[in-house]
Amino acid sequence: MEKLPSSPPTRRMVIYKATEYGAIAGIIATWSISTAIAASEYELGLPISTFYSIIGIALGLTNNNIIAAAYAGFGLHLLTGTILGAVVAAMTIRWKRANMLNPYKGTLIGIAAGIVVWLVFFLPITALLVQPSIPHIVTLLAVSTNHAILSDNINESFRGIAISAIVFHIIWGAIFGFISSSLLRAKAFRNQT
Repeated sequence: MEKLPSSPPTRRMVIYKATEYGAIAGIIATWSISTAIAASEYELGLPISTFYSIIGIALGLTNNNIIAAAYAGFGLHLLTGTILGAVVAAMTIRWKRANMLNPYKGTLIGIAAGIVVWLVFFLPITALLVQPSIPHIVTLLAVSTNHAILSDNINESFRGIAISAIVFHIIWGAIFGFISSSLLRAKAFRNQT
């Protein structure tokens, strides 16, 4: 049976696919970075999931339950990475000069997106939500871990985390850009055959 030629994809279909692949790449990149976050917590001598607990507590998502706060923070992190992946991919595909089929350009675009995410989301959330919540966070962490934790130690950790977070966001961007580029290349290859 002879295969009928398919019509070329519309601009709307291309944007939809890019958004879909961006969401997939975003969740994969975010999950990957979660591993690096856990490793850095271990390195700092903090219990694993401290970062996510802090986010959950700072956003007031739980009733002072560290475990629920960790799950809420982790879930929000995955959701944010997925949504940002979809948005970045949709915006990038509209930008005609950005050739996401090129893995190098895709990775560079992803790195740039990671830096923007760090500047626009991570730093303001840390400065405006997390830092003011430190006394409450310290109390809850000390009670849940049965270890004395000083606010100064958390503040020092946050400074180091804020600085090292740029590296995590660059890595997120590289993973995101490469995966979304790879998915788009695979789709383009399938359309040619």
